[in-house]
Amino acid sequence: MEFDDDVFLTKPGLHFALHGSLICCYISVSAEEIATAPNYYVVFEESVYFEITWPESLMYTFKLKQAKDFGTVFDKLHEDVELILADPEDACQDLLNEIHGAVVLIRRGECSFLAKSKTAEKAGALAAIIFDNDENNDNSMIEMIDDETHRIVHIPAYFLLGKDGAMIRRQLYMLQTDRALINIPINLTGKPHTAARRPPWTIW
Repeated sequence: MEFDDDVFLTKPGLHFALHGSLICCYISVSAEEIATAPNYYVVFEESVYFEITWPESLMYTFKLKQAKDFGTVFDKLHEDVELILADPEDACQDLLNEIHGAVVLIRRGECSFLAKSKTAEKAGALAAIIFDNDENNDNSMIEMIDDETHRIVHIPAYFLLGKDGAMIRRQLYMLQTDRALINIPINLTGKPHTAARRPPWTIW
């Protein structure tokens, strides 16, 4: 059977096109289908993910949003790196605890996102994760923007949902520790959505 170039044959959810000597198949999947069908392979866009490997009670995958116009990006996977609670928790002053080489978890408020990230960088942090001070926020990812002070941040900086941050901090307090172990960033591209062990309290 012969076809002219770019003739499309369509069935529900399937689209075929002939480009020269190649027959291409395209699959149409709706956002709702991606969210509800575990057999689909999906690509997560505009998000970064990390997973907690210890303590066991927090062994979930968490979604982050990268700062919009400051900070850097990870160039490799960091495995079993420490995630340490900032002291003071808002990181608007120099940190009192040792966080060199770790990812520092910071509470939003009192100073700019960039200022917090600079505090973390000054203390030798690998990266800064800033969680919302609204502990009921389980779905709204806030844009972390530059504070126009013309300072440059040389570490990655990310936003974390308030509910996630509060639950991580609460669980660590219960265990009488200020740190967890994480893998960051983890790659979920092309994996089924069930590959991510999402926290039971968060929707994404």
